[in-house]
Amino acid sequence: MENDNNVLENFSFILNDRCRPGIILEMDGSIYEMNEPFRVYFQCEQFRSIEDFIDTTSIRDWHSFTERSLDSGQMQLAILPINVTYMNDSLSVDAHLFYLHAFRKIGVIFELPRKLTSMSIKSYYNAFRFAHSFMMLVDEQGKICDVNERSQELFNFGKDILKGRQITELEKLFPEMTAKDIVDHMAVAKTKGLSELNKRFERGAGDTRYYHITFSYEKDTNMFIIQIMDYTEREELEEKLAHSGTLSAVGQLAASIAHEIRNPMTTLKGFTQLLSATATEESLRYISVIEDEIKRMESILSEMLVLSKPVNRKKSTFSLDHLIEDMISVLEPKALLDNIHIVQDRKLCSTPFVYGDVDKLKQVILNLCKNAFEAMTEGGTLTISSDEVDGQLILTIGDTGKGMTLQQVNQVFMPFFSSKSGGTGLGLPFVLKTVEEHGGTISVESEVGRGTKFLLKFPRAANVAIELESIKQTVVS
Repeated sequence: MENDNNVLENFSFILNDRCRPGIILEMDGSIYEMNEPFRVYFQCEQFRSIEDFIDTTSIRDWHSFTERSLDSGQMQLAILPINVTYMNDSLSVDAHLFYLHAFRKIGVIFELPRKLTSMSIKSYYNAFRFAHSFMMLVDEQGKICDVNERSQELFNFGKDILKGRQITELEKLFPEMTAKDIVDHMAVAKTKGLSELNKRFERGAGDTRYYHITFSYEKDTNMFIIQIMDYTEREELEEKLAHSGTLSAVGQLAASIAHEIRNPMTTLKGFTQLLSATATEESLRYISVIEDEIKRMESILSEMLVLSKPVNRKKSTFSLDHLIEDMISVLEPKALLDNIHIVQDRKLCSTPFVYGDVDKLKQVILNLCKNAFEAMTEGGTLTISSDEVDGQLILTIGDTGKGMTLQQVNQVFMPFFSSKSGGTGLGLPFVLKTVEEHGGTISVESEVGRGTKFLLKFPRAANVAIELESIKQTVVS
């Protein structure tokens, strides 16, 4: 290892040259090390020996220099005209050879024609290597010649896995993309200069990424540049904006419907009260049914109005533990009546504080627990657990009820969707809206016949001491 370091140090003038291609060779011609300009200009990192990329005449001259160097027993310098393979063509260059007897190695610097060195190789290579997006250089035969440093970040594997392979092997990474699709996009890029598409990539279990892929063609070098950019955050933002727009539209619609329906309902209530004064016993039974249905309609309208414009309420910092304990005390009578067991599982190491609207979060827990009760039969178990992961407070509400299908899980937060007979489908949209208003997220796991679990994540309250007084108080039910 120490000897290797000495070699690299003594040949650092080659390795640190950012304009001229250079390599370090063993005496048999095998490549010991190469600098970055050599990799970029010749795109031949797969070569193992100088004889792999110089012609027959140059090989003879090379051997003559190595023989002279070995016979001399001391440092040797020479300039040789050498024909090298460059971009599938033969290129004549001057090669500066440096033999260091102490290490028995030869350094070579290639002087390229001025037209090939008009642009700084350092600027070009750094732009490629450190680009924010993943990039590949591909030749006309579809062979991947070079890859920048972003492969590990995007795909969870090193760039060496791709180098030297065919670009059509990208079909193994992306679902619903065939080798023919890749070839077609390259053909479009060669004709029009650019082709692009969006694709989904499963980076790991539960980690789905969305990538924007562009194919561009460089006529001067006959090379394709394929760029892959991570658009996951953009996709998620667009999804959230669409979801937010849906809730906003539903809220406006709900407010409009409530306003239009409440006017005739007020009239109906007035007339039923008038009729009650003079109705017979049999008619009173019918009027009672009408009044019950009017009350039910009012209840539905109240739920719809929850999805309309947000109400400005006073927020405070409070203990999540206190909130859970208070809600359990509210739920216990119903649980005893239905023979449901309530289990509290606290995994927190410290007191968890949340900043928000206590009343709205109480309603969230109440809605989820109410749904859990309705999904279970006698002897079921409702589990309320609290934990903290990476600064996020996690509240889990699970039941041992009938569970939901995958389709129901995917639709569970959609307004007006309900799997319950007589359900309005507005309870869970309210839950989702409230959790998001508090900077949190909610997800659901369910299995038919085994139960459902809702996972709510909230940010831990910052600057807790500012509202010390509200922290000291137990949440009032």
